[in-house]
Amino acid sequence: MTAAALALLLVAAGPAAPRQGTARAPDGLAIAYDVRGQGKVAVVLIHCWACDRAFWKEQVEPLSRRHRVVTLDLGGHGGSGADRAHFTVAGLGADVEAVVLALKLDRVVLVGHSMGGAVALDAARRMPGRVLGVVAVDSLHDVERPIPRETAEKLAALYEEDFPGTMSSMVHRMFPPSADPAVVEFVASRAASTRPGPAIALLRDYPGLDLAAWMEAAGVPVRAIQSGPPLSPVTKLGVNRRHGNYDASFMDGVGHYPMLERPAEFNRRLEAATAEVIEAQRSARTGTPVPRKATN
Repeated sequence: MTAAALALLLVAAGPAAPRQGTARAPDGLAIAYDVRGQGKVAVVLIHCWACDRAFWKEQVEPLSRRHRVVTLDLGGHGGSGADRAHFTVAGLGADVEAVVLALKLDRVVLVGHSMGGAVALDAARRMPGRVLGVVAVDSLHDVERPIPRETAEKLAALYEEDFPGTMSSMVHRMFPPSADPAVVEFVASRAASTRPGPAIALLRDYPGLDLAAWMEAAGVPVRAIQSGPPLSPVTKLGVNRRHGNYDASFMDGVGHYPMLERPAEFNRRLEAATAEVIEAQRSARTGTPVPRKATN
């Protein structure tokens, strides 16, 4: 069989099935993950609060053509364990670290959506020398401004009263009117089926995070792919740049889940951001400046 014929067969067969595994967090909790593709750099996709690794379904195949791609379910989410005494965002960072170490990944880009952006910062500061950079998705808009504790407590009370109903209502508000109803339903149904206990505990933990300190401690380039107002906060470029090598690009007309709403555009931006953090890290080692790209 010729190489061309083999290539045609592989295309016809579609993408290879992921290799599935389980890592153990420091507290022994089972953390489920999938691995696809090959490459010198591994891209680890970290989902948001009340989500799971299926939220990256539009990214794994395109990314795996060039990189090793890892998706995981953070503790308390999806197929991972939930028997943890105290759920914290920092604990989720340890979950990511456990997967990276279990897979013996030496060069990693962490991609974090929403709460996953904070988790990525924490994981990066835990693994100096392994993490090349962080790509935040509709996250890390202003690392100096935490969610007010009163706001978190009011939300937590609503979720405690009616978790599925409150979650469905909240999710629908995170999409523009033009959003594909199938995408909205996918997000709303999966989020509403999240385990309430871990989700509410994480919501209450979030106001205490010092994301500015985490970014400084991570010490790696951070790039963001942001949605814009009115559905998402204003991104404070100047504020964030006080705490690290930070830049952002912006997608107009999308809500909080741009990777599902406009995947083709998002994937182009993700590839560019991944390449940029890798190059920025190389530049930092060699002392060669990297021109700052336009943030549009």
